[in-house]
Amino acid sequence: MRHTALIARGWRQWLPAGLLVALAAGAFALLNAHGVSEAADHRDGPIFVNTAANGRADINDIYVYNSPVTPGSTMMNFTVSPFAGVLTPNTFDPNLIFDIKVDNNGDLVEDLTFRMTATAPDAQGNQTVLLRGLPSTRFPNGGILAKGPINTNMPIAGGGMFRAGVQDDPFFFDAGQFAVFAAQGQGSPVRPAGQAKNFFGPSSNLLAFSLELPTTLLLSGPNNPNIGVFVRTERSGVQVDFMARPAINTALIPPLPRNNLSRGERRNAFNASAPRNHRRDFSADMKSIIMTVFGRDDATATGLTNFLLPDILTVDTSIPFNAQNNGFPNGRRLRDDVIDVEFNLLTGGGIPSDNVDDDNGAKITDGNMGTTPTFPVIGAPNAAPTGPNP
Repeated sequence: MRHTALIARGWRQWLPAGLLVALAAGAFALLNAHGVSEAADHRDGPIFVNTAANGRADINDIYVYNSPVTPGSTMMNFTVSPFAGVLTPNTFDPNLIFDIKVDNNGDLVEDLTFRMTATAPDAQGNQTVLLRGLPSTRFPNGGILAKGPINTNMPIAGGGMFRAGVQDDPFFFDAGQFAVFAAQGQGSPVRPAGQAKNFFGPSSNLLAFSLELPTTLLLSGPNNPNIGVFVRTERSGVQVDFMARPAINTALIPPLPRNNLSRGERRNAFNASAPRNHRRDFSADMKSIIMTVFGRDDATATGLTNFLLPDILTVDTSIPFNAQNNGFPNGRRLRDDVIDVEFNLLTGGGIPSDNVDDDNGAKITDGNMGTTPTFPVIGAPNAAPTGPNP
C-alpha cells in the first residue's frame, strides 16, 4: 500500500523507556457533509460521523497538568461538543453524564470520579451544572462539590474551583489534510508551511469542564505522586465515548485505512471500553495497524502495543509546572503540540511537524505569553465562533 511506504520511509527502530509513543496523530476519516474531520478524539468512530446530529456526547480532549494558578493544585480541562455555536449547541446535553476518572494506585480502575451533569436549558440557554465526587464518602458535603449556572466560576467544597461552559478550542492541527490522506491511503499527511491550516481555529468554540483541585486530594498517599486519568460520556447507563491519550482510537484501532474492514469496525467498541480490558480486547487490533499501516516489524509492534495499552493519561504530579519541559507525554497542557510530538515519533523524525503552530496567543492564561495565570486557564469563548477550517 502506498500509504505504508510513505510512512515507513525514514523510520528507525526506537522505543524510549518511559516515553509515550503516541503513534497517534493519525487516521482521521474523510470530511463528512459538515466538513468535520477526526482529530485527537474528535469523531472517533461511526457513532460520531455527524457532529451536528450527535456531537454533544463526543469527547474532544482531556488536559491534565500542574496548575499555573494555584501552587499545589492540579488543573483538568475536559472538552466536548466540537464547534459549539456552529454545529453543536452552546449548552450541555442534560441526558448525558460526563466523568473524569482518576486511578491513583496503578490498577487501571478509577479510585475517584468527578461527575458532571446539567439541567435542561431554559429558553435563554441557562443551565445549572452539578459536580459530584465519587465515592461520596471520600469527599465533603456528601460528595456534592459544586452547583451553579454554566459559564461561571464556582468554588469546590473542600478546596478548588470549577467551571462548565463555552470556551475556545485550544487544539491545533491540519486535520483536513490528514483526513484526505487517511481516506485515500496515499499522498502526504501534511501540507507545506504556509499552506497548512488549523482545522480548529483560530476561532472555534467547544464546551469544557474545568477543575482545579488540591493535588493531595487526587493521590493515594504522600509517597505516590502518580495518577492516571481517563474520561467518558454516558447516556441511559451506557458509555458512549472514552478518551485518555490523544488519538489512540483514531489512529490505532481498526479500520485503517477506513475502507479496510479485514478486522472489522472496532472504534465504537473501544469507545465503550475500560482501560483494564484494553490489552485483552484490543492488542491484536493495534498490533495489526502498527505493522500494516506504519510498517513496523513484529517485535517492535508488540512492544509498542504493550506500551500504549492500556490507554490512560499518566501524570507525575511531583514535576512542577514548567513552560519548557513539563507537558505531554507527562500529562498534557493546553499548549502542548501533541501532533508534532506524535508525527516525530511516528515517522522517526521523517515528518517533524504538520506545519500548524499554536494559535492560542494570550487566550490561554498559563503565563507563557506574559499573561497572569487565571482560572480556568483555557481560553475564553470567541464572540463570533467559526466552523471547520479545512
